[in-house]
Amino acid sequence: MNGHTWYATGRESVLDAAALDGLVADVGVAEADRFAGCYLELLEKRVAHLHRAAVTADLDELDEVALSLHATSVMVGAEGLAGSVAALSEALGAGVLAEVGTALAEIEIIAAVTTGALVARRAAAPAGAVA
Repeated sequence: MNGHTWYATGRESVLDAAALDGLVADVGVAEADRFAGCYLELLEKRVAHLHRAAVTADLDELDEVALSLHATSVMVGAEGLAGSVAALSEALGAGVLAEVGTALAEIEIIAAVTTGALVARRAAAPAGAVA
């Protein structure tokens, strides 16, 4: 979608380790881990919220939820998901509503991949650390 592909050549993961490390540096290990946990708990609900807003054609709500999901994805290092959500926002901003369905499908897939990657990263980290 518009060059925002989460499977870009050379990328080993959908997570940006530097962003996770930065989050730990900014707020500490415990808060970063808590944030990552909350992100995971809310991710499925946020994606479902995007779908509901699209189905009801509530473009303001769709844009608001996309902005929130994008911001939190960037903070937790979910760069693939952040890019896909940005592509959705760009399509909405340009009035290209035909791309919304495709963007939502991509977001759903990358959200599942992101969940797996973040869960694995948290499980592999020392107790209480996300990085």
